[in-house]
Amino acid sequence: MYYVNIFFIFSFIGFLFENVLNIFTNDNFNSGVLYGPWTFIYGIGVLLMVIVYKFLQQYHLKKWKEVVLFYIIITIVMTLVEFSGGMLIETIFHRTYWDYTNMRFNYGKYICLEVSLAWGLLATFITYLVLPFINKIEKKIPWFVSVGLIILFIVDIIFTLIN
Repeated sequence: MYYVNIFFIFSFIGFLFENVLNIFTNDNFNSGVLYGPWTFIYGIGVLLMVIVYKFLQQYHLKKWKEVVLFYIIITIVMTLVEFSGGMLIETIFHRTYWDYTNMRFNYGKYICLEVSLAWGLLATFITYLVLPFINKIEKKIPWFVSVGLIILFIVDIIFTLIN
């Protein structure tokens, strides 16, 4: 249940982050694609961060080399997640939730160098400093809470697709 819990924890954190950002930049409250309090692209992103981190751990690199390599890899991965997420949301829901065409180093509306580098830094910070703390909290989540969240998430996806 580790990956399920990490997905939901960071989907919820992403939901809070996006809404606080929207309040300060757009003067509104926007929960994203789904109805529930989760922005699942963040959950997916953190799952990929954990996978890259665990992959690099097996090579027993010096810490500084591991962190630099992690940053490079995860910057590329997060850029691909942001691009594919934007394309999927537009294709399925006919909405555009972010648009970087006004940024200097953009590639279309879904990715730009400035934001990609920032996502890489944020992902590195989360992986090496925040995730160890979150892992302690995750261990205390009962299995039935995780199962309940899975059920609610599936229901949310169904209602979102129907509407």
